[in-house]
Amino acid sequence: MPSSQRPGNQDNASLSAAWQSVKSSVLPVPQPQPARRTATLAVQDGTGFANDPVPLGIHVGAPPPDAFVSINGLTAGARLTSGKRVGPSEWRVPATEISGVSVIPPDGFTGQMLVTAELRDGNGVALTGTSTRLTWTPVPTAAPPLVAAPAPVAAAPVAAPPPPVAVAAAVPVPAAPRQAEVVRSLDPKEIAALIKRGQDLLAAGDVQSARLLLMRGAEARDARAALLVGTTYDPARLRQMGADGPLADVAQARTWYQRAKEWGEPDAQRQLDALALSR
Repeated sequence: MPSSQRPGNQDNASLSAAWQSVKSSVLPVPQPQPARRTATLAVQDGTGFANDPVPLGIHVGAPPPDAFVSINGLTAGARLTSGKRVGPSEWRVPATEISGVSVIPPDGFTGQMLVTAELRDGNGVALTGTSTRLTWTPVPTAAPPLVAAPAPVAAAPVAAPPPPVAVAAAVPVPAAPRQAEVVRSLDPKEIAALIKRGQDLLAAGDVQSARLLLMRGAEARDARAALLVGTTYDPARLRQMGADGPLADVAQARTWYQRAKEWGEPDAQRQLDALALSR
């Protein structure tokens, strides 16, 4: 009898076929691994007025875990609203935070900064890089209004000896024009974001950076932003934040509290009363 027809061989073949059938029905079919997304780095140039924070304009797509963006090219004295300085000219910002970062320029700076950005993984290996151009321009000043001086009025002569004496009328000196206010146009979402970031900076003790951000909202005549600007000058509030000293200015605090009151902030009067009592 041929070996293929022997009973033992037939039983083995049947068992093997049955096992293959069971294995295919029970074990999962291997699935292809999903394609790994490539990390991307997108930038957008930004502009602003002197002393205003300007958005860095960098966005990261599909960053790997623990990735960060290395920033270089900031002018001396400039700083970021988030991240960590790791060298004379280098900042590092987590990739998950980079889209909300702005650049605070040196006081009075106007001109351009060519900022380079490099996306790196958690081990510091460079993945991609690019650059962005940020520009600061002088704040436009409104021309002071023209004040027409009244024509001089001659006094009536005295009709009695000695001969009449003409009396020259004094010409009133025009009052100095009030400094023009800068009025920004910002949508509510932008103002809300500025206020949120400003409050975060105040909580962290960075009063100067918070003041710059909140000032943008206040210049758009937002009452809440104006109130918070006032707190960055209020000596009592600064002492609570541990930041008293040259930052305090009672006159500026009163001015911004008063504007907040005029623009409808319900808490402004209480701050004005507290400021008056603290003097």
